[in-house]
Amino acid sequence: MTNQQISPPPRDFLCPITREIMQNPVLLIEDGRSYELYALQRWLRDHNSSPMTNKPLRDRRFVHNYNLKSAIEEYNAQLETLSLANRFLSFNIRSGRIPSEWNNKPTLKIRLSLLGGSNVGKTTLARYLQYGVQSSFVHLNTSATVGPDLVFFYLDQLFENKYVMIIQLSDIPGMERYESCCDNHFRNCHGALLLSDSTEIDSLERTELYWYKQLQIKGKEYVEAILVCNKIDLFEANCDAKYRRIFFQRAEHFASTHNMPIYHISALRGDNIQSMFKQLILRILQNNALLQHIKETNLVHEQTLNNKDSVRRTSSIQLSAQPSASSIQNDDDDDRTSSGDCCKFA
Repeated sequence: MTNQQISPPPRDFLCPITREIMQNPVLLIEDGRSYELYALQRWLRDHNSSPMTNKPLRDRRFVHNYNLKSAIEEYNAQLETLSLANRFLSFNIRSGRIPSEWNNKPTLKIRLSLLGGSNVGKTTLARYLQYGVQSSFVHLNTSATVGPDLVFFYLDQLFENKYVMIIQLSDIPGMERYESCCDNHFRNCHGALLLSDSTEIDSLERTELYWYKQLQIKGKEYVEAILVCNKIDLFEANCDAKYRRIFFQRAEHFASTHNMPIYHISALRGDNIQSMFKQLILRILQNNALLQHIKETNLVHEQTLNNKDSVRRTSSIQLSAQPSASSIQNDDDDDRTSSGDCCKFA
């Protein structure tokens, strides 16, 4: 899904009088040319000649050109589709509540997982996405993650001009003893960010030999992944040229072997973070099998919610239709009182 150039319209789609794309083309019988209806009518009020050749007209009749109109409508539809696709590509990742005008629109949820060992910067990365450049001023607990932390975002552009895109980001614990609580996030994620510490080459090996392997075993067969080399700021400041060369070679070999993009980022400074996430999201949306799965999962979820609402409304109606115990008691009291009064009156 790349930004597509919109080609100029064919010359036959342009009215020779207005020089604009026609909406209601008509064919002037004598000169065999098509014009916009209102423009030709206005021309013929003031002229008795062809707008194209300027030769006198013996026959001023014209007919609707339905074939040309159909072709123009098809071109305009393609133009609108390309325009919407290009506009979506300008999306940004936002946190907080979605705009209120989108509340009734269908949603698609993309599940992403941050995978990597301890101290590679997964939580710092999630925090930067959530708070942006202000994340360094937000005081949060920086101890090791002991359970999957969930952070939610949304895209500020509609997908296919109708879907609200919700991003669920799971920060998976990097310690092996918490592995059992993470299996569900391997199975359900649509995209994975495989993090390594650029200053620790062993973390790159563990990312490939453990985290990527676990993703292949437990995850979906069509899951998308990106290799993320974090702490590029420390890498540039503290690592010598020999270490840099070796690290780059191993990282590129890992990424090329498994056909995945590679990003060098700084979760602390924010280097390349937005472009990295946009790349992963676009890869997921370009993956037809994965996108179809996301849509089907969303449809099942919506149907389940609708069924629950229907059951809840039915139960509420039944409860409201049943008389309360106090009203039954009051009716009995009224009957006894009424009977007593009747006997006393007699």
